[in-house]
Amino acid sequence: MAEAAAGLEWPLPAALCPVANFCFYSSMYLSSLFLAALAVRRYLGAARPMVLQGPRRPGRVLAVSAVIWLLACGHCSVVFVAEFSRRGEEG
Repeated sequence: MAEAAAGLEWPLPAALCPVANFCFYSSMYLSSLFLAALAVRRYLGAARPMVLQGPRRPGRVLAVSAVIWLLACGHCSVVFVAEFSRRGEEG
């Protein structure tokens, strides 16, 4: 919002630019991946209700959540690599 309010010029310190991009894109990836995981769970509940009828295991939920976080944040970490490799070429 600060960039839009400043006429599409980045008014904050340059180090915050990749952080802002990382937060923006990782939140989009995280919400999409968690919605996909929820859709898979609901599909399996409708298609194979007997398989999911057993006791719930919070460890599996935590493991899937951790994998989703690692996948999304690992994918968005390219923002930092691209930003700092670009700075290395300029300097």
